[in-house]
Amino acid sequence: MPILQTHDVIKQYKQYEKTVNAVNRVSVEIEDGEFVAIIGTSGSGKSTFINLCAGLDTPNYGDIMIRGENITKMKPDALCDFRGKNIGFIFQTCRLVPYLTALENILLPLTAADRSFDRYSERLKMLVARLDIGDRLNHLPSELSGGQQQRVAIARALIHYPQILFADEPTGSLDKESAAQVLELLLSIRKELNQTLIIVTHDPDIAARADRILKMDNGVLSVYRDKINPK
Repeated sequence: MPILQTHDVIKQYKQYEKTVNAVNRVSVEIEDGEFVAIIGTSGSGKSTFINLCAGLDTPNYGDIMIRGENITKMKPDALCDFRGKNIGFIFQTCRLVPYLTALENILLPLTAADRSFDRYSERLKMLVARLDIGDRLNHLPSELSGGQQQRVAIARALIHYPQILFADEPTGSLDKESAAQVLELLLSIRKELNQTLIIVTHDPDIAARADRILKMDNGVLSVYRDKINPK
């Protein structure tokens, strides 16, 4: 069974007197452990689509299934619990809580799910070391550079071993060397956990590493490059 299935998903917005189909009848299946890159121009609906798939927004029509569970039918508390156990999300703009330290931001998924921090101590050490943020853990987001904030956001998305990770331009605020390091981290963790990775990106180097590339154009999703053996 695919880890993610969508069927005729539609998301509409009102723009003045006009109705805009940001996501227009998208049906797709993504396999467990697959790395999929989604490309397309700005405003094509890429970010809206992965927000829907991650349960961060609700479609006007259609169904979204993760591990056979229809998240569009879940009540808010059940959806929050499901997301905390199965889904990680890296936002393009970090979205760190401004009054929490970097460490407290990283641990938020565990706090929300009422999980013991002790079980994740080794995971935390690994992420902090690989992302090179060990000396920034007690700093507030306002005391971090944009790149450091994004590294904290990446650690937050990975701390709870999510089986499906969505990332919206995860390296957009990083220099080329740092972006390459972060991509290698995401790919190595994906391999370690057999994790499904879905990345929205404008970076051709990231897209080239994907098992499959999908393209969003005016809310319509299509196959840009079909499945290959990843590089």
